[in-house]
Amino acid sequence: GAARAAAEGPLKLPANPEYASSCILPNDWAEVPLVGKKAYNHDSTLYTFGLPEGKSLSLPVCACVLMRGFDAKGEVAVRPYTPTSSNEVLGSFDLLVKVYEQGVVSKWLDGLEIGAPVGFKHIPFNIKAQYPFGLRAITMLAGGTGITPMYQALQLLAKADDKTEVTLLYGNKSPEDILLKDELAALEAQSEGRIKVVHVVGTSPDQAPIEGWEGELGWVDKAKVEKYAAKPAADVAFFVCGLPVMYDVFCGPRDEEELKEGTVLHQLGYTTDMVHKF
Repeated sequence: GAARAAAEGPLKLPANPEYASSCILPNDWAEVPLVGKKAYNHDSTLYTFGLPEGKSLSLPVCACVLMRGFDAKGEVAVRPYTPTSSNEVLGSFDLLVKVYEQGVVSKWLDGLEIGAPVGFKHIPFNIKAQYPFGLRAITMLAGGTGITPMYQALQLLAKADDKTEVTLLYGNKSPEDILLKDELAALEAQSEGRIKVVHVVGTSPDQAPIEGWEGELGWVDKAKVEKYAAKPAADVAFFVCGLPVMYDVFCGPRDEEELKEGTVLHQLGYTTDMVHKF
């Protein structure tokens, strides 16, 4: 009761909280304060939320949290986010959020004062494939902020005792839009060749060359998957995270477990068992 509430400090828990996992956030709404806000690039901001001193978010890898925001009318709007801070961080966690002009929750979050309480919860549905994955090879397909669950996994996959071969295909509109570029390069270097990051940049499938850009051009598509991805096998997996159109093209909707017939990954011989939708 009150003693626990006092001990939890910045974390305000619901009555009789129940937990989906090791995560410090229960599966009903708890509140934590916004304690930091830092511009990351032209349209993204790094937000830091407070936790009890010395406590980790302890979120399983891979998993996300749900944030409770509000629209212009004051109606609740819920969005999933994967923190960019690892579980080694104590006393806080970070979310990297693209602030869209038409964005409901991102605009609401951007307007908050430091110290404002924000609702979060963590539910069983949002616990995805769990590390260690026990696979020979993983191909990751990410678009925009869909990089965050991949980065969460890569922080563990880059460790010296892991042997998984990983290829990340990461699509963005422009070189300036790439999130966590330096952090991804550092993990690639740390992995000693096991992790390969392939950046794909363009606003259309037939993107013209961009001055100073050495990476792939256009969109992540069937040809690029064929070029870079591990071929279908029982010890291979495909992780997908991006906008709804990415799921529609590659694997079918995020909330449907089945790999949809006729999608790119289905055409290339992957199966439902191999494909994880984040």
